Amino acid sequence: MKLSQIQAQEGAVRALTSCIRKSQVAHAFMFSGPKGSGKSTAARAFASALNCLDRTPEGDGCGVCLSCMRIEAGGDPDVTSIRPDGNQTKIEQMQDMIKSMTYGPISGKYKVYIIEQADTLNASSENCILKILEEPPAFAVLILLAQNPNSLLQTIRSRCRMVRFRRAGTQEIEEALTVRFSLRDEQLRVVAACSQGAIGRAIGIASDPGFMEDRQVVLEALRDWSNGPPVLGLQTAELLRAFATPPKPTKENPNPPTLVANLMVVMDHILSWFSDMLEIKVVGETAVITNMDYRDDVMARSKKYSLPRLCEGVKSVLDTRRYIEGNITPQLALENLFFDLQPDL
Repeated sequence: MKLSQIQAQEGAVRALTSCIRKSQVAHAFMFSGPKGSGKSTAARAFASALNCLDRTPEGDGCGVCLSCMRIEAGGDPDVTSIRPDGNQTKIEQMQDMIKSMTYGPISGKYKVYIIEQADTLNASSENCILKILEEPPAFAVLILLAQNPNSLLQTIRSRCRMVRFRRAGTQEIEEALTVRFSLRDEQLRVVAACSQGAIGRAIGIASDPGFMEDRQVVLEALRDWSNGPPVLGLQTAELLRAFATPPKPTKENPNPPTLVANLMVVMDHILSWFSDMLEIKVVGETAVITNMDYRDDVMARSKKYSLPRLCEGVKSVLDTRRYIEGNITPQLALENLFFDLQPDL
């Protein structure tokens, strides 16, 4: 992947190629933006451009030299990606990174370290890398990827050159999908809407044959619940928890998604349903909504809620998402959610 192939991030690409072209490469960058906006892909493309053997006049990698191909394949010894250990990026990982900086690059000009989820650096990890950010080796380039850079110490942010990644527009996402996939117009619009402005997420959805089926299960469960008595909320909570329960590991699939990861997808669908009702309540029948293939159902059910109740509902979904991530019993969290989501009209 070349920087010029990164879609919908012209500003970020321009900033990165410019610093290479002008030989003004900083020793620390922070790529900030929503999940799926292309930060990881851009970090690898930037690493390729930094170590390319035949760089373009624009400051981009050639994409075909030995260095570029090794980085693309994930096998270059001078480019290291550091991912969280569990839900944190730990001090031991940062210590290992700093230790490896004792040695210079093997084949390229730079050793590039990509901290994939810098938001997960704990306090010890942040303090550990402050020194190296102040006085990095001349050959080292650190790239910190963060959805929420404000969660990091200000002293870390101030030592990084900020590169911002934005949410892509619906048309940009549809164009990106059209190049890779053969989707019907309605499928194209739904996938683009479900991507929440993230091209990476859109590509992941379009590549997953089970996504639309899973989405249908969740949205139809919501529709049935909203048409039934309040007690149906308990059954719906059990249905969705059971639906999200991962299969046992097999030889073909040794690491299936966790229950929490699956429930996050379920919560995203519930959030989209209530956000759509809120959008319709505020804008009216002309509102542009995510679940356009369920438009009639969403419109009918929005009439059961007042505007304040829908605002409370969206907040309840977001709160429940955090509770589940914080290891509260999923069944209890879902039961309480459906109690909170009852209409008031």
